[in-house]
Amino acid sequence: MTAVLVLCLGNPLRRDDGVGWRVADELERDPPPGAVIRRSELSGLHLLDDMDGFDSVVLLDAVQSGRRPAGSIVEFPMDALPATAGPTTHGIGLPTALRLARAFGAPVPRHIHVVAVEVEDQASMGQGLNDSVARAVPAAVSAVRAAVANVTRCR
Repeated sequence: MTAVLVLCLGNPLRRDDGVGWRVADELERDPPPGAVIRRSELSGLHLLDDMDGFDSVVLLDAVQSGRRPAGSIVEFPMDALPATAGPTTHGIGLPTALRLARAFGAPVPRHIHVVAVEVEDQASMGQGLNDSVARAVPAAVSAVRAAVANVTRCR
């Protein structure tokens, strides 16, 4: 059985965007059975390299939709996000990158589950999470653990 990749995204120098790295810190202390923990500051096509060799991925990222209170945890399959065309391949998101990779026959994970943390501030430079986002870290860790267990059980 192959490992499940837990890919924690973000930039710890952009306030709440660092939530992915804080979740990675917690998961690295006690990794879920069968999981490999990685961090990335990249996006779009660049994430395909991080996911190479994995059939299942749990992706943790910050989101700032304004539709939920900061600190809310949202989960969904990657397939729920639309793949939209960008002006260049340098500016495309992960759903579009996955669609293009599949179209060209490149190997991509079959299962990608997203755990997103609603944040307050992804734009300001500086370290440290806002309080509501920091309080959400244990719930995000639990959601990632449950997602890994679910993927492992469903194989």
